[in-house]
Amino acid sequence: MLPVLLADDVKRHDASASEHGISVEQLMENAGWAVARAARRLLGGTYGRRVVIVCGKGNNAGDGLVAGRILASEGAHATTVLTSDRHSELTELNLARFPRRVVGLDAIAREVARADLVIDGLLGVGLSRAPEGAVARAIRACTDGTAPILAVDVPSGVDADTGAIPGDAITARATVTFSGYKPGLLFVPGVEHAGTVEVADIGIPDARTGVAVLEAPDVAAWIPRRARASHKRRAGTVLVVAGSRAMPGAAALVTAACVEVGAGLTTLCAPEDVCRVVLGRVPEITTIPLSENSEGILDSKSLDLIGPRLSEFTTMVIGPGLGTHPATIEAVRALVEMRNGPVVIDADGLNAFAGATEVLRAQSRFTVLTPHAGELSRLVEKPAADLDADRLSAARAAARDLGAVVVFKGPGTVIAGDETWISPTGGPALAQGGTGDVLAGMVGGLLAQKGSDVRARDVAAAVWLHGAAADRVSARVGPHPANATALIAALAPTIHEVAG
Repeated sequence: MLPVLLADDVKRHDASASEHGISVEQLMENAGWAVARAARRLLGGTYGRRVVIVCGKGNNAGDGLVAGRILASEGAHATTVLTSDRHSELTELNLARFPRRVVGLDAIAREVARADLVIDGLLGVGLSRAPEGAVARAIRACTDGTAPILAVDVPSGVDADTGAIPGDAITARATVTFSGYKPGLLFVPGVEHAGTVEVADIGIPDARTGVAVLEAPDVAAWIPRRARASHKRRAGTVLVVAGSRAMPGAAALVTAACVEVGAGLTTLCAPEDVCRVVLGRVPEITTIPLSENSEGILDSKSLDLIGPRLSEFTTMVIGPGLGTHPATIEAVRALVEMRNGPVVIDADGLNAFAGATEVLRAQSRFTVLTPHAGELSRLVEKPAADLDADRLSAARAAARDLGAVVVFKGPGTVIAGDETWISPTGGPALAQGGTGDVLAGMVGGLLAQKGSDVRARDVAAAVWLHGAAADRVSARVGPHPANATALIAALAPTIHEVAG
C-alpha cells in the first residue's frame, strides 16, 4: 500500500527527516531526480529537447530546478521562467547551481510555445486559496500551450488535501508526487488534472499516516482462502434482506454478488414473489419467503419469521431495493437492532436510519455502511456538497461518530474504520444503477468468509475488487459505465487474477 499524506503531514515528515540524518536539501535533490526520470519518459529522451521549468517562490520550484539541471546535463535545452524575485532559501541555492537561461514572466508564452515539455514548479502542496497575480498568469500561459505538462508533487491550483480547484489550475499529462499520494490527486476534480500519477520515494523514513491507497498485493493478501476440508457453512453464510415488488432486481444483484465472491451459502429473505423472481436468476441461493402484503414490502410482521433465525448467519446485508415505506423503515431498524453479528447496510437500509442513528451507535457489532454522498448527508445531517468537498475528512468523521466502517462511495472511494484506505479503482465505470447493490453483496460475501475475524481492511478489499472488476469491463467495452450484470460476470476472473 502507498501512504496518503495531507499537506500538514508533508511538513511534519520534512521536519522529521533531519532526525534521521537526511537534510531537506537532500530530499530536494532526490525529488528533482524523480522528476527528471519522469521527464525523460515523457520526452522519449532528453538530447536536444526543449524543457521549460516554471517556478514559484517555494521549494516546489527548487525540485523543478534540480530536474532542469539534470536534464540539461543530458543535453536538453532547459529554460527557467521565474514568477517572483523572491524564493525559498533552497530554491535560491538551486537557481545558483543552474544558471542556464532564465527569463521573466513576460516571456512565458513564447517559451511555452517552443517547449517539448513544461515542468510545473509553481505551487505544489502549498495552495491555500485561488492563485493570484503572476502565478495565475503563469498557470493560464501553461494551459494555453500545447506542450505536455509534468506537475511537481501536485498540479498547481489543485488543493492537495481535497482535490478542490478554487481558481486557475494546471492540467498535467503526468504528476510526480513524493513519499505518498496526496488526497487531491485521487478526488474529483483534482484527479482530472493530475494525469498519470507516479509516487516517488525520496528517502523519508516511515511516511505512514494512517491513511493509504490500496494496491493489488494488499488485496491479494486479504482475499479469503478456502481450506481443503472446508464446506459451505465454513465458507460463510449470508442473509440478504433486500428487494420488494417494485425493485426485485436489487435482491438479484446482491445475492449474485455474494455467490460470485465465494460465500458458502446465501439466503434471500424477501416477499414471496421477489424470491421467485430472484431464484430464476440466481438458482444457487436459498430463500426465506415472506408472506405477501398489499404493497409487496418488508414490514414489521416479518420480524417474527426472520428474528429467530438471525444468529444462523455469519453476515447480514440489508437495504437494497427495500423502499422507504414507514413499515419497512420500522422493520429495518428493528432487524439491525436485533442483529449481533456483522451487518452491511446499504441504500434504503441507510435511509431508514436518517434521524435515528442512535440505533447504530448503540450496537457493538461490526457494522458497515456504504453510502454515496446523498445517503451520507441524510445520516450525518450535513449538505452533500460539503461532504464531497472533503471526502476523506467526511468519511473518517462519520466512521467515528456512527461507530461503523463507512464506505463513502464515489470517485476515490474512502473506506474509514480502525484504519482508512482510498481505493483508486473503478471511477466513472461504476456510474450506473445496480453497481452499488453488487458492492453490498461483495462486502457481505467476503466478510462471511472471514467468520468472526473481520476488520475494516476486509471491507477495503471488497471495494478495491469491485472497482477492479469495473475497470476490467471497461477495458473490454470501452469508456462506458459497467452495467451491474457485466460487473458480476467479471468478479470471479478479477479475484482469480489478483489472488494468483
